[in-house]
Amino acid sequence: MSNIFKNLFGGKGKKKAESHFDKYRAELITENLSTYNDLLILVKPLIKKATKLIVQKPSIQPENSQLKSHFGGQPYFERNEEWPKNKKGKHLDFIFQVFNTGDNGLPDNLKLIQFYYDFEEFTWDSDSDGWLLKTYDAIDEENIKMISRPSELEKSKYCDLTFQQIESLPDWEGIEVHSFNANKLSCILNEDKPWENYRKVCEDLIGELDFQSQIGGYPKWVQGESTPNKPDGEAMDLLFQIDSEENADIMWGDSGLIYVFYDKETKRNEFTLQCY
Repeated sequence: MSNIFKNLFGGKGKKKAESHFDKYRAELITENLSTYNDLLILVKPLIKKATKLIVQKPSIQPENSQLKSHFGGQPYFERNEEWPKNKKGKHLDFIFQVFNTGDNGLPDNLKLIQFYYDFEEFTWDSDSDGWLLKTYDAIDEENIKMISRPSELEKSKYCDLTFQQIESLPDWEGIEVHSFNANKLSCILNEDKPWENYRKVCEDLIGELDFQSQIGGYPKWVQGESTPNKPDGEAMDLLFQIDSEENADIMWGDSGLIYVFYDKETKRNEFTLQCY
C-alpha cells in the first residue's frame, strides 16, 4: 500500500521535474550570463537603423505629386502601365509610395515602392489575392504617364510624408528569433514577468518600442511573431510596416498594422496583416 501512495503523491527519493527556467539557467551559467547588464550587452548589437514615416494631415494634392512620397492621391505610373487590379479584375486601392532618397532605409536596388490593397477583400497574408507591392529599380521622369483614379474606388486623402531616423529592436514577441540567449536571460531574471527586463533594456537603449509606420528595422507585432524566412532559413528583412493612420483615413481591421518583408537577393516579398 505504501508504494501506491508513493507513486500517487511522490516519495522522498523522487526527482522534481526540471522546469524550462531551470534549463535556461543551467545553459546560461555555462556562458557566464546571469545579470541585467549581461542582457544589455546581448541586446545592444541587435540595434538597427530604421525610418519612421510621419503621415501629415490631408492637404491639396500638388501637381508634381507623382514624384513625391505620399499617402493617397496620384501614384507614379509610366507608359504601358495600368492601374493595378486583383485577379478578379477589380482595381486595388493605392495606399502610399516612397521614393528612395538614399537615407530613408529602402534597399539600394529599389528606387520607388508602392503599395496597393483591396479593403473589400481584406487580405490577411501573402497567399491571398488583394494586395500588391509594386517596385521600380529606375525612375524615368520623361516616361511618366497620368492614370486617373478608377471611379469605382472611393476618393482618397492626399497626405505628404516626412521621415525621421530612428533605432529599432525586436519586440518581446520577436527577440527569440534574433537572440535566444537574450530571451532566456530575460526569463530567468523575472520568471513571473519574463518580458519585463527585456522591455526595460529596450527603453534604456533606444526608448519605448511603439506601434508606428516605418521602413526597415524590426516589426512590432500585434498578435505574435510571424517573420517569414529566406530559403536558407534566415529571417527575411522587414521592408516596411504601416500602422493604422488617422490622417490618411486608413484602418487595418481593429487598429492593426500591415507588414511587408523583402529579400533583396531573390526579390521575393511577403505580406501579413495583424489586428486586435
